[in-house]
Amino acid sequence: MDYIDDIAGRLTAAAVAFAVAGLAVAALAAAALGGVRASEKWPSAPAPRLGRPAVMTGALAGLVVFALAAGLFSLAQFGTGLNANLRVLLAVGVDLLALAAGLWLVSVVAGKIEMRTLIAVPDHHAAPPPIPVSGDPTRYQIPDYTETPVEPDPQDQPHQYAPEPRQAPQSPYAPDLTSTGSLPAARPGVPTIPTDTRPGWVFQDKGTGAFYAAVAQSRGGISLLALDDFTVARTASLVGPLELVGSVEATVWPLENGDNGRTEAGADRTA
Repeated sequence: MDYIDDIAGRLTAAAVAFAVAGLAVAALAAAALGGVRASEKWPSAPAPRLGRPAVMTGALAGLVVFALAAGLFSLAQFGTGLNANLRVLLAVGVDLLALAAGLWLVSVVAGKIEMRTLIAVPDHHAAPPPIPVSGDPTRYQIPDYTETPVEPDPQDQPHQYAPEPRQAPQSPYAPDLTSTGSLPAARPGVPTIPTDTRPGWVFQDKGTGAFYAAVAQSRGGISLLALDDFTVARTASLVGPLELVGSVEATVWPLENGDNGRTEAGADRTA
């Protein structure tokens, strides 16, 4: 220990240099570790330059160098009047304490860098497109005609009823067009409804004044049901724009067998 006391100044300078170098390496590794954690939790975060194994190796190497420097500093400066064994034990204790403190600091720095990286990631949420009325265009529902709708003349529609289709209603299932080509092109100017439309919402066609209720399709999606005759609205009969004005509820009351039998018997007696 006398030899160590003779070179205590040199040991102290070396310990300080090693401590600074170890802390610098550990800090850089902690910052890189924060970026690695952010990329693992959020795919759109910037990709790290180094992987987790390389970053962890750098952090541990820096902490080991810092801990050894702390032990060397303790051996050169602390407990100079103690027994040699006690002096070594004190240096080992300082070494372990410095290692534990370094691990905690690396964890804190990595957590802050991770949080800052995640906050800086921009959102990529795009507004969904509006829902075409009646799912147009699909192979199941084709407009009655491809004429672009125009604003109706109030004199032609004194009662503000929805215009009738110009052609006879088509079959619910149109021919399969996939074998002959692509689906029919979307007609420009088709009125749309909000993407969050729920069954039961009532819309008013501001062009015709007619009211339509949103109903769920069996294959998914939303259709509009005309409230004047309870028929599915065709896209060609809509002028638009459609405005949400309220909601409706429909209740189905099942018929009991006894009620049905009495109704049939009464009809027979009347006949």
